[in-house]
Amino acid sequence: MAISGERKKKLFLALFASILLVTAIVTIATTVSVSKKKSSNTAAAHSIIKSSCSSTLYPELCYSTISSAPDAETKVKNPKDVIELSLNLTVAAVQSNYLSIKKLISTRRKSLTEREKAALNDCLELVDETLDELLVAEHDLSDYPSFNKSISQHADDLKSLISAAMTNQETCLDGFSHDKADKKVRQALLDGQMHVFHMCSNALAMIKNLTDTDMASQGYHPSSGRQLEEEDQTEWPKWLSAGDRRLLQATTVIPNVTVAADGSGDFLTVSEAVAAAPERSTTRYIIKIKAGVYSENVDVPRKKTNLMFVGDGRVNTIITASRNVVDGSTTFHSATVAAVGDGFLARDITFQNTAGPSKHQAVALRVGSDLSAFYRHRGLHFRKCSSSVARLRHSCSSTQSKPKEHGHRTRP
Repeated sequence: MAISGERKKKLFLALFASILLVTAIVTIATTVSVSKKKSSNTAAAHSIIKSSCSSTLYPELCYSTISSAPDAETKVKNPKDVIELSLNLTVAAVQSNYLSIKKLISTRRKSLTEREKAALNDCLELVDETLDELLVAEHDLSDYPSFNKSISQHADDLKSLISAAMTNQETCLDGFSHDKADKKVRQALLDGQMHVFHMCSNALAMIKNLTDTDMASQGYHPSSGRQLEEEDQTEWPKWLSAGDRRLLQATTVIPNVTVAADGSGDFLTVSEAVAAAPERSTTRYIIKIKAGVYSENVDVPRKKTNLMFVGDGRVNTIITASRNVVDGSTTFHSATVAAVGDGFLARDITFQNTAGPSKHQAVALRVGSDLSAFYRHRGLHFRKCSSSVARLRHSCSSTQSKPKEHGHRTRP
């Protein structure tokens, strides 16, 4: 018997309603299931974050920033994920500081003193260094653990990088500590710089906790780790290659170029030789600096890696300058020699800043170079300023009118 059109219509509507009902039930069930799963993931992630943050000096800051990050509940599965997210957030904070400093320079340009402008530019340079250090730390952490590096090597590298980033924040603020006007500019930067400092501190503590736990589980008891600075020790640090050890001790070293004040070399000044050196070199580039007094400020920028200065003896080869705070320089910018490119070596040479105590802070050598070493080197200065990176000073002397050293030392 044929079904009437009216009945067909009713059957169709009933079928359509049934489909809608089933779809609604499935959707609700799925939503509830997803909601429960998300809630479970969120609870698990927050538990891991809270546990990781408990090892830090600023646990509330640590937990609030990381737990509120987008997709934190899906990104955090273990303590390493917490550190990676922490470093990501720290990089974002550093980038925000960069924009704030640029804005400050732009909006207050007419009211800023020359030293304040210089100090703000120092801060921009330090922001660049901090970003480099944090990005390298992120890369190293992503490879952790690996067969190419022991856990202790990973720990030492990561702690050195984060410690250097922390020092950069303090060094930036130090540029505004000379008079009342300076301190007004300092106040405008303080919150942002200290936020990054505290974030780095938290990342450093979590890295230490993670690597210490992993080493303990393998029955390894950390000793002093990679030594950041060694004085008068007979043993060389492991990070210094056998080839570099030979270069530091060899009687004769064959240079790539020679600097001579009398015109007998390839260059008259050390700065010219540095400028001509290759960028991002993976091999050692040796600059021989003949006996003489070189009155100049020498910058070894981050792109100039694996440079080596070889003098004719601490008494014979002297690089000297006199920048100082009283005459308008910042402490950071007063360095006679600033070595920032990684892998910097120097031997048989003196770096000197002739500004006396009446000129307040003045730096002979500023080191921001990781894996740097100084052998039979002499420093004459009023104040030494250096970052916390792997450094070796062997058979060196240092004369200061007022000893004061900046830097963080990571503990084993």
